[in-house]
Amino acid sequence: MPILRSPRLLAALAACALVTGASAAPALADSGHTVTNTVTQHGTWTEYGDHDFCTGETINPTITGNSVMHVTYFPGGDEAWGTFTTEGTATFVQPSTQLDFSGRVTVWGNFNMNNRNSNSTFTANFKASAVDSAGVTHYETGHETFHIGFNAVDPGTPIVIVDKMNVTCS
Repeated sequence: MPILRSPRLLAALAACALVTGASAAPALADSGHTVTNTVTQHGTWTEYGDHDFCTGETINPTITGNSVMHVTYFPGGDEAWGTFTTEGTATFVQPSTQLDFSGRVTVWGNFNMNNRNSNSTFTANFKASAVDSAGVTHYETGHETFHIGFNAVDPGTPIVIVDKMNVTCS
């Protein structure tokens, strides 16, 4: 299942940061303990604006599955970390062929941050197939890993970037 790369990651990280910031605001003093927020989603939803890695076309896959996001932080401190996982079945129509693809998708990501550095990792796996009018089965299978790290000296410039993708289209 094609998963949008950096915009999806940025949206997830922004959501994590928003939850962290909103939850930390009411804390008046450092309790010495961490606070964790968890958001779960079960059911069916559509991911608008993703891209088919095989054709580059914009698609809107529908996912039926589970999604969980955890964010943990020290209310009076500078540390926060979070993770999210989405897994389930997915379907999408490939615009150029009008083939109905279906398969499995798993997406995982995390972030860690404090006043000295931060890092994020994103991993996606997908396997989808469709059968055309001639009975030929078409496959899209892939795995992507993305990691980025920053430090406090220059928080706008990454110090580590790893982006590896392996996609098979047939």
